[in-house]
Amino acid sequence: EHFYGSLKGQFQSLQEMRFQIQNQQDLNFANMWMHCCLILHNLILEIEEDLSLASSNMEFMEE
Repeated sequence: EHFYGSLKGQFQSLQEMRFQIQNQQDLNFANMWMHCCLILHNLILEIEEDLSLASSNMEFMEE
């Protein structure tokens, strides 16, 4: 539940994703949308980690 809340905070589209799932196509769309947000979330975490490591290495090299 906490993870879903953090995703909703990061991706506003998940907060406003209010539509009735009336058939399999609607369910597939909602699942795909959430899947895309999860992929983006993981990419952002990886990029932030890489940037953090790069800046740490630069600071170490300057000393």
